[in-house]
Amino acid sequence: MPLINPFSTLAVPKELVVEFLGCFARCEYAMKASTYARDDHGIAAAAWQRLANDAGAWVQVQAGTPLDEAIELLTTAPPRLQSFGGGWQAVPLRGGHRLAQAIDAAVRVRHNLFHGGKHAPEAAPGRDAALVNAALVLVTAVVDQCPGDLRDAYNGA
Repeated sequence: MPLINPFSTLAVPKELVVEFLGCFARCEYAMKASTYARDDHGIAAAAWQRLANDAGAWVQVQAGTPLDEAIELLTTAPPRLQSFGGGWQAVPLRGGHRLAQAIDAAVRVRHNLFHGGKHAPEAAPGRDAALVNAALVLVTAVVDQCPGDLRDAYNGA
């Protein structure tokens, strides 16, 4: 029996998934090639917590913009975490300021999407797509507005 198409039951449009995962992968590559790398037992890893804490100093958020709306969604209705026996659980976001919490939520969106679980029918219609889109808007803005080497590494400079 052939495998099913992994996108056929996903509650997020395939094009959005591909764009999001491509952007996120490029961002993590750029983080490891810039000042936002961390040593994880000898393996280069993206330092999301440090980026989240630092981004508050440079990310400009104008009221009513898609970025403002993305941060609002990610912080007021953040993605849940899948647990054993308990289904999807609300877990507090990490970070000392609203933007850091939104970045933590965006990383959760990535984990939930990439590691599975977004084929399950628990979420309200449109919620998963809205979270993926919000995380994409946020990550793009953080990289685009970064004054350091992160943006250059993302762009291959």
